[in-house]
Amino acid sequence: MSHGLSDQAAAVLSAIADKAPEAFAATVLTLTVITAAHEQDTLPTGATPTDRFGDVHDLPVPGHPVLVEWFSGNPDAITITRITWMDTSA
Repeated sequence: MSHGLSDQAAAVLSAIADKAPEAFAATVLTLTVITAAHEQDTLPTGATPTDRFGDVHDLPVPGHPVLVEWFSGNPDAITITRITWMDTSA
C-alpha cells in the first residue's frame, strides 16, 4: 500500500503545524483514519464523494476548520490531494 501527499496538501499541513498545533494534530489523526479505512477497502465515517466517478472524497477534521480531500481510485495507493484550512486567526 502506497500513501502520498500532494505538494499543496504538504504545504498546508506545514502551515497548520506552524500556526495551529491542535488543528495539526487533529488533521494528522484524520489522515491516519483515511489511510486505515482505505487499507480496509472502505471509507471513513463522514466521507463524501466529490466527483462523479466516486474516487475522490473529502472529510472534515472534527472540531477544526480543515477539510481533507483524497483520491482513492487505485486500490493499492491513496493520495491526499488537497487540504483546505480556513484559518480564522487573521
